[in-house]
Amino acid sequence: MAQDTFTIASIGFEEQEQSILLSLVTLAKNRLPRFILFDTSPDKNKRPPNVLIVNADKPEAVQRWHTYIKLNAGKNTISSVMVCNDPPPPNPGDKARYLKKPLAATRLLTVLEELVIADHGYAAPSAIAGDITGEGAVAAAPADGNQITALVVDDSLPVRIQMKKALHNIAGRVDFAETGEEAEKLIRDNTYDIVFLDVILPGVDGYDICKLIKKDPDKGKTPVIMLTSNSSPADRIKGKMAGCDTYLIKPVNQDIFREVIHEYLDLD
Repeated sequence: MAQDTFTIASIGFEEQEQSILLSLVTLAKNRLPRFILFDTSPDKNKRPPNVLIVNADKPEAVQRWHTYIKLNAGKNTISSVMVCNDPPPPNPGDKARYLKKPLAATRLLTVLEELVIADHGYAAPSAIAGDITGEGAVAAAPADGNQITALVVDDSLPVRIQMKKALHNIAGRVDFAETGEEAEKLIRDNTYDIVFLDVILPGVDGYDICKLIKKDPDKGKTPVIMLTSNSSPADRIKGKMAGCDTYLIKPVNQDIFREVIHEYLDLD
């Protein structure tokens, strides 16, 4: 079975910043990939953590990181995220990822998702099942140019990448939001032809975002398609009560996705 849970450990952070890692674990517990805190109890046979998160502004933390990497070389892939006030310019020879302070759980989660895909071969579950870019792809090309606009709200980077591919031939512009707060701002400042909305988000959840759209007299008719990995009847009821137009379970069947697109965008 492919690995979908990864261990993280930190070096050189104060208690307040350590609490952010706990927040990250909470954010990731109901989604894939999952991130859990590395068990630091002594065990000579234990494998090292998958990811080390290092306070790169502390020389002693960087030294501890160098020593740990050297001692555990060859045991398994250890990825590194260096958190600092002034990240260096990109360097192709530097395998570490850099993240600018202050440390934030949502930004760190995005970096970790990118990292396990690139370094550990993680293959994210598909948001849409089937070939979304080949001959079966949905397309829309009005004579006067494609003016369709779409918003995708999902805190999972792999899902955003997949939805970008799925909407490539449909929408002339696709905006993305990782959190409910980002979505609120985009919705206030823009008008969309269709919105794809994850249920579970950091901060404001998908139900509240849906209500925000549907209560707006100018935007209330915008189709809102809720995407979720949870198929419970209670969640479907909550989605309908929030005003969503339809409720799709990930991974969405390609044919169902095509039908939804044609229905709510009135494509031929």
